[in-house]
Amino acid sequence: MYFIFEISFQSNKHYMKALIDAYAKEVEMEVEVVQTAELIALIFQEGDTKIESFLLGLDARLPASLYLGKSKHYFSQTKPPYVAITPFEVPLNISLCPSCQKEMFDVSSRRYYYPFTSCRACGGQHPFVTSYPYERKNSTMKFLVPCASCQEELEKNPLRASYPLISCIECGITVKMNDKKSERYANDKGSYRKLFEVSAGALKKGKSVLMKTLNGYRKFYAPSADVVSSETMVLMNDANALNKHMMMVTQEFNALLSIERPIVRVSTKSDEMKAYFGSTALLKYPDDGMTMLLARECMNAGLSYLFFEEASSQSEADFLVDFDIPIQTQKDTKIFINQDRHFFITGERIVYPAKVATYKEVVSVAHGLAGVQQGDGILIDTLSRFSTMDTPQVNVLQGEPFQSGHSNERHFEGYQSAMLSILAEHQQLQKKAVGIHFDSSLYFLYYNAKEVINVVPPNPFDATNMFEHIATLREGSDRLVENYQKAYPKLSQRLSTLGEDADLFRVTAMMLGLKDESFEGISAEALSFLGKGGIQIDTRVENNRFDNYAFLASIMSYQLGGVESTLIAYSIYESFGDYIGEIISQLMEKTGAVTITLSGETFANQALYARIERHLGRRTLLYPKNYPIGCESDVHGGIFL
Repeated sequence: MYFIFEISFQSNKHYMKALIDAYAKEVEMEVEVVQTAELIALIFQEGDTKIESFLLGLDARLPASLYLGKSKHYFSQTKPPYVAITPFEVPLNISLCPSCQKEMFDVSSRRYYYPFTSCRACGGQHPFVTSYPYERKNSTMKFLVPCASCQEELEKNPLRASYPLISCIECGITVKMNDKKSERYANDKGSYRKLFEVSAGALKKGKSVLMKTLNGYRKFYAPSADVVSSETMVLMNDANALNKHMMMVTQEFNALLSIERPIVRVSTKSDEMKAYFGSTALLKYPDDGMTMLLARECMNAGLSYLFFEEASSQSEADFLVDFDIPIQTQKDTKIFINQDRHFFITGERIVYPAKVATYKEVVSVAHGLAGVQQGDGILIDTLSRFSTMDTPQVNVLQGEPFQSGHSNERHFEGYQSAMLSILAEHQQLQKKAVGIHFDSSLYFLYYNAKEVINVVPPNPFDATNMFEHIATLREGSDRLVENYQKAYPKLSQRLSTLGEDADLFRVTAMMLGLKDESFEGISAEALSFLGKGGIQIDTRVENNRFDNYAFLASIMSYQLGGVESTLIAYSIYESFGDYIGEIISQLMEKTGAVTITLSGETFANQALYARIERHLGRRTLLYPKNYPIGCESDVHGGIFL
């Protein structure tokens, strides 16, 4: 008889299993740990008296995670027939596990205030790795020789057994600070803490601090209206301050504090936060050793949150905190949350590297990422990390600045790979499906179980002669343009100077007078609307194809009529949802498909999401699970062409 304890963990990542295995080895617990695509199962012998204490101890060792769900337990005469996924060690780029956090804040530890603390199951490993296989000699830490204590850990500490990037204060990376007058180095416990204490003190006094983190350079400020821009995010130093300043659901709170630490757009609550950002703000909880130590000292200095923006080594600041070891950063990841559903919007961190269990002999390249055969599957990571690509076929995203020189190089479109990525994740490649791909353009797709067909292609959009196009739409459109240019002369002049690279959402954001002239700016504005229903925005004219210029003309008409930008922004997504629901219903009827895929980061909008669920919620809707709904899924989908 067996006692089975199952934890829902819907991910292809292995760090949670690694933590369980390490803890079991540490306490000498006999347990078989199996990870499947949906869960982690712990299989005990019935009657083992150590089970209860082991599970209680495990609860303190496991971090919160985006992928963790409910748990259950039961007895079984036989071992369940789990289909295990094969562990594959890849360099992680997540926050710290509870054990490493405890070590970093324990004054008796060799890693007290050492920002590069990590283990096999956590921390910023990926930034140091230069190539595969994942070994120390293939990292920028190869010239740092582990000290005697670290060498001992490699043999005796289950969390760091054979860990390629092991280090501590004695043998690790030195951090330095420059205030344009002098330079100080951190090379022992006291000087490490002092460096972060000085950084927090400078921020408290209104100075700016440019800090190299494992996720790139970030420029930090104390909260001030003077520094807020469309690029500004909030680093929440104190979790207790979240409820004071932000209006959050449980799922958003859990995501922010998860070991994955994504960026989350959250509704503001306090008057001071509303004054800075309006109705929503982009939030981040400290995600690596550098930001965690800075946050701790900022809390001690009375700063419950900071403002920051992504920067470069050349960015101007009052203080610079840096280290000499080269790193290669990843694009940070944003997440969309609606009740119990969440998906990554865009980004590389957390998502990649990823192992795809397939024996297809193909290389896929998109957005600087590559999927290359490694052992019994395809490993996806930054293109530069792969030195050789021995393959009979190379699939490359259309427009990608990469030339393989391969005799069998095929090109694909982003809408194709996005749909295939979702179907592959849900194991639906053998079935017909319809799809919507919505980035800067709107595509309606049909998959016939062999290839993706663009059945309702988008009309082209060129902002260069936008007003000329609008003026010829229908009778009276010329007067609309004339009245609009008179009412908004400066804006009209700006719009008239745009080139063909300006997409529809940037033009729309400019028309609405938003500070953030992007899709995200419109999305944030839509969240500010507190009414119950929107107005109808023109989304199509003939042949069921969305018309960009009719859409903009509709917005111009409402603006001339005095309609507020929040209502227009909200109505844009409602109208898109109505249009999409109508076209998809027609396509499903014609094709007989019962499955719908949704891709493109435009779907990361609460109003549009709600409208889609209203029209199509009873159908089988497939969203991505482990990959972003945005363009970073293209490299994954490109494998399955």
